[in-house]
Amino acid sequence: MFNNLKNNILIVDDDRAIQKVLGIILETAGYNILQAECAEDALEILEKTEIAPDSILSDIRMPGMSGLELLSILTDRFPLVPVIMLTAHTDLDTGLTAMKRGAFDYITKPVRKAVLLDLLEKSLDHKMILEENHRLKLENQKYQEELEDRVEQRTRELRLAYDKLKDTNLVTVKVLAETIEAKDPYTRGHSNRVRGFAREMALKMGLSCHDIEILEYGALLHDIGKIGIPEGLLHKEQPLDQEEKKIFQDHPGIGENILKVVDFFAPCLPIVKQHHEWYNGQGYPAGLKGSETDLLARIVQVADSFDAMTTNRPYRNALPRDEAIKELEAGKGSQFDPELVHLFIQSGIYSLDPDLSL
Repeated sequence: MFNNLKNNILIVDDDRAIQKVLGIILETAGYNILQAECAEDALEILEKTEIAPDSILSDIRMPGMSGLELLSILTDRFPLVPVIMLTAHTDLDTGLTAMKRGAFDYITKPVRKAVLLDLLEKSLDHKMILEENHRLKLENQKYQEELEDRVEQRTRELRLAYDKLKDTNLVTVKVLAETIEAKDPYTRGHSNRVRGFAREMALKMGLSCHDIEILEYGALLHDIGKIGIPEGLLHKEQPLDQEEKKIFQDHPGIGENILKVVDFFAPCLPIVKQHHEWYNGQGYPAGLKGSETDLLARIVQVADSFDAMTTNRPYRNALPRDEAIKELEAGKGSQFDPELVHLFIQSGIYSLDPDLSL
């Protein structure tokens, strides 16, 4: 059997005389050899040995399985072991075919000692290069796997940190919204309910997680500008006069000015600034029309109006849910985006409990 003290060479040839000559040449040169009389014997030897040969010499024309058929098996099972094919002077084309199919080289019979030993030495050098490349490939593969594991682990850590930060920010924003609503007991919980309705609409629409996150923050903060409105106007039970309406209508702009100094709130600014725009352009503060208003702001418009209609306000009692739905229907195309109203009603979002827990 092969040993790991010398280079191991497997000779495969059905001609015993050639086997003997090759064996003497190689053993004299210090190689450890095993011999097989046919391809089938060679495969049996390779099946039993634990140490793969360092090089293989194989005749091309043998009874039973040919050398080319054996070559195909050897290159598949032992891709790092060079195979040198033995061929007759009259069969050089077959030798070239063998090289095209993966043989390291070929040598013609009768074999000359110097040529054989030189070619065998080159094959062993080639094997060392193949093994080194294979080792480097495995090391690189292992490094890539470890790198991917580290990246995956880091990604999980960053995701957990982000989720924690998101939860903290959401709680902070909710507290801020509740602080604003404390000025007006009639609107307590309003922003969080608007957030709930708006979020359900966004989920039905298939919006991205990023957009839904912006929507939730914007819904909670949409009325932050009311912090700059006198409490007398917020609590007034009679209709506002024109001057008072003008003051009240400043709250989207006030909210925008409050938030724009903090980069984190920048994506929410269109919601805060535009949630009182109308679909027909008759809203405030800019008189935007249709899709000129940000989609997320149009979603909040519907949610905000429905919740405002179905809760008590200083100037009127809450409307029954059915009447509020009729008001939304009546406002399609004028105050509200028709498609969003349709979604809100047909999906039954109006019937859900929007008081989401954080």
